[in-house]
Amino acid sequence: MSGRYKYFAIFGSMRSGSNLLEQSLNQYADITCHGELFNPLFIGHPKSTDFLGLDFVERERSPESLIKAMIKDAEGGIAGFRVFHDHDQRTAQMALRDPKCAKIILQRDVLQSFISLAIARKTDQWLLHDAPDRRGGKIVFDPLEFIEYRAKQEAHYEDIRNILQKGGQTAFWVRYPEQRDVAILNGIAKFLGRDEVLKTNKETIRRQNPGSLTDKVENYDEMQAALSRWSEDDIIPQGSFDPLRRANIPKMVSCISQPILFAPVPGGPNEEILRWMNALDVGTALGANCSHAVSNGDILHTGHNQRTLFEWMEANPDIATLTAISHPLTRAYQAFMTKIFLTGDGTYAVIREQLIDYFGVALPDLEMMDGATRQSLGDDGYGVGQHRAAFHGFLRFLKVNLSGQTSIRKDGLWDSQMAFLSGFNTAVPISIIVKEGQMDAGFKYIESILDLPAPILGPPIKPDHMFALDEVYSRQTENLARKAYKMDYGRFGFNDYQAALEA
Repeated sequence: MSGRYKYFAIFGSMRSGSNLLEQSLNQYADITCHGELFNPLFIGHPKSTDFLGLDFVERERSPESLIKAMIKDAEGGIAGFRVFHDHDQRTAQMALRDPKCAKIILQRDVLQSFISLAIARKTDQWLLHDAPDRRGGKIVFDPLEFIEYRAKQEAHYEDIRNILQKGGQTAFWVRYPEQRDVAILNGIAKFLGRDEVLKTNKETIRRQNPGSLTDKVENYDEMQAALSRWSEDDIIPQGSFDPLRRANIPKMVSCISQPILFAPVPGGPNEEILRWMNALDVGTALGANCSHAVSNGDILHTGHNQRTLFEWMEANPDIATLTAISHPLTRAYQAFMTKIFLTGDGTYAVIREQLIDYFGVALPDLEMMDGATRQSLGDDGYGVGQHRAAFHGFLRFLKVNLSGQTSIRKDGLWDSQMAFLSGFNTAVPISIIVKEGQMDAGFKYIESILDLPAPILGPPIKPDHMFALDEVYSRQTENLARKAYKMDYGRFGFNDYQAALEA
């Protein structure tokens, strides 16, 4: 029996059981699953750097070439791969829209997968073949982290469903417990056009975290209390399929004693806004790192869901809702300097390596960056000119990345600010947009309409980078930024960077 499909893709997520499903399907003589062919860290399986002679560079240049090679290599059988939301989305979209690709959609209870993922990260155990090797451990349930995780999971699967429905396609949907049923496995094989029938399912992968949730969660009672407070609509924003265009209500910040609600854009001038809001609340300004204090619950209020936000709005009818945006060039440079140029904890090490390997961005190597100073980098031949070239390479990458033409994710720190504003407005109309460089005027305006006294603020917080943007800026820098951020420049009316400084 041969089917209408040339290949297949398993759409799942981390800790959804996709390793087990791959192992189960590979028991069939004519079915081969090649793992995570489009994982940014490897090709197929951990430590693998090529597939049928195709390496990372070729995969980045032409992801479809791996699929064509895989189909040819199947020789009468059918082959496929697993794909998650953080894999190359060019390939995911290609497979979803290709009627010759059989789609298998694997889902797991979102709370179970969240806890399983947290335990795997804590124990660094991602796969278990022998029970004696199991690494136990309990995790602390973080309600805000769970809300974000669930929203992303739901968006991932809703996006899949939406594309399939609009394309008139069907898929084989399977839930985590069902894949252990040999009858369902045989159903998948039949869906893939195979005649072979398994009598038993020989599992070689063990469940890593058996037992009840009380055995896995330290603050189990707190978790239950949090879950009981939420309805489905509290957790899952409805009617949106793009995670970046969500309202992201849990990240919104409100004053405790004043009717002010702030929707932060990642990478924006958020510290200045939070410092001002806290000063209005308590009368004195906090120093740097207000974001950390907000996350810890020390100042202001965050972590709203739809219900608590609307309750707050009803209690504060005359509110000022605001967001803050940066000049596209300063925001891109901030992301470049803090996440790409630097190395170590909190930086984007994998993306940094991909920029060097795939896009020719000439950054200092890890040895040069170990304890680096401007003087030491200069001694090694990396000065302002080299740094300008590296940043220009990053801006060229942003142009294709934001157009969806790379395997690398569109990170929130450099994605379009207009996208976030559109998301905010789906939940709460934003009445005031404050531009970086016009903070004082924005603060005075809000204070006047709410009849609030101006708080005493310290000097503005300025970035302290090893290389200042003013040093590397050129006409070419501006042109590259405008090509990458055409929408933000146009919709928000930004002038050139130097003109903005002089205004």
